[in-house]
Amino acid sequence: MLEHSEREDAAVACVYCDFYDHEEQTAANVIGALTKQLVNAQSIVPTEFEEAFRRAEREVGGRGLQLSEAAKLLGRALAPVKWTLICVDALDECSDKHLSQLLTSLHTVSQTFPGVRLFITRRPHIRSVIEKYLPGSIQVIPFSQVVSIFGNILR
Repeated sequence: MLEHSEREDAAVACVYCDFYDHEEQTAANVIGALTKQLVNAQSIVPTEFEEAFRRAEREVGGRGLQLSEAAKLLGRALAPVKWTLICVDALDECSDKHLSQLLTSLHTVSQTFPGVRLFITRRPHIRSVIEKYLPGSIQVIPFSQVVSIFGNILR
């Protein structure tokens, strides 16, 4: 789900980690889903994105994008947007097998694109994992403040 705010230079892309689908929710698939949301919100979808996603579906077994490909495409999708809020809901439901790659990718994105903000919901038990992969950039916010924060970011 991607929404543009009243500002043309801001976007929000969200993913939900579902325990029952955790084997399919690889880092590459999550990054690919975020990329698709950003690209599909554009008035014209650039050919390079269409071709990359079609090629990934056609290849043996419809393997989808590899993480390196997905990360490059996400970077290209983020480049024209000044402010992007990436929401990852229920991160604790992400498979341990994929969690480190996903957090590493999100950290790289947040460091490469200063206008990107990550909003992650999770249960308390994985806070230390998040702090490990997103060093110095984690801020715990009580849920009561979340609504006002979203409003300020998208103004």
